[in-house]
Amino acid sequence: MSTLRVLHLAGYGLEVPDLAAGAAFYGAFGLQPDAQTDAVSLRTHTGVGMPQPAEIVLLPGAVKRLHHLSFAVRPQDLAPFSDHLKVMRCTPQSPTWASLRPGLWIQDPWGTWINLTPAEPSVTTVGAAITGAGAGPRVDRHLWQELNRSIRPHRLGHMLIFTPDWEKAEAWFVQAFGLRMSDRAAGKVAFMAGGSGIRDHHCFGLINGTHRGFQHASFHVDTLDDIGLGAVQMHQAGYTQGFGVGRHALASNLFYYVRDPWGSWVEYYADMDKISEDWQPRDWNELPYIWPAWAPEFWGKEMNANLEPR
Repeated sequence: MSTLRVLHLAGYGLEVPDLAAGAAFYGAFGLQPDAQTDAVSLRTHTGVGMPQPAEIVLLPGAVKRLHHLSFAVRPQDLAPFSDHLKVMRCTPQSPTWASLRPGLWIQDPWGTWINLTPAEPSVTTVGAAITGAGAGPRVDRHLWQELNRSIRPHRLGHMLIFTPDWEKAEAWFVQAFGLRMSDRAAGKVAFMAGGSGIRDHHCFGLINGTHRGFQHASFHVDTLDDIGLGAVQMHQAGYTQGFGVGRHALASNLFYYVRDPWGSWVEYYADMDKISEDWQPRDWNELPYIWPAWAPEFWGKEMNANLEPR
């Protein structure tokens, strides 16, 4: 399994009781909604080339719940993954919604549907700017007039889910998909990275919880100004429950979280730590935020209520 690895998080699906409310929320967040009769697909804005595959698919359901996960794999790895997963007693299946995403579909030991979809490896940018200063010296300029005020994230970065049997789930994702541990908040959260070479500190994470459920997803923007203006954008659209702007401890990324219509969270992030093959994971007992000092409890309580039915 040393060379058989998922590349990154490709997307996820949620069941929600109101597709229009979901499309409105994620549209305000900066994603492009595409409504069909029985689903809403949401994409980031690439600006050039072929349309981006749907990072989020919303499906109708009585309550909000996690429907599926999707990880990107190299096209030539689909067949080896199929063989490998059969050995792990996760035989690929064809659920009724298989047309949502190409590739393989399996259920993990906890019943969560997971898709492996073909994709090419992405290029990780190192040392991106975290301010909106733009090109050239800031002399005789009104920077505030130059800032882009229409915030559109350009890729899905990561997501975290609740899971029971936390240590067993971590070991299963490592063995099944080649995800590798980046860091842990001891007994609480496991952060995991995909792909090879230099990459984001994590693309996926597991939170120790009572049952499976969606906790938050995070979309990359370029600058601190993008995060702040994203928060303004959501406030102006009527989505005023949020937390941030701040900087995390593990992974070090800047953030702003906004609460969706069903109590979960979506995050703008920038300036995350990058790791290489030389990275050594550790267990930490740090607070989840460096600042602000009045952070709510991320691991359990306010931001971590397991808001999905068992």
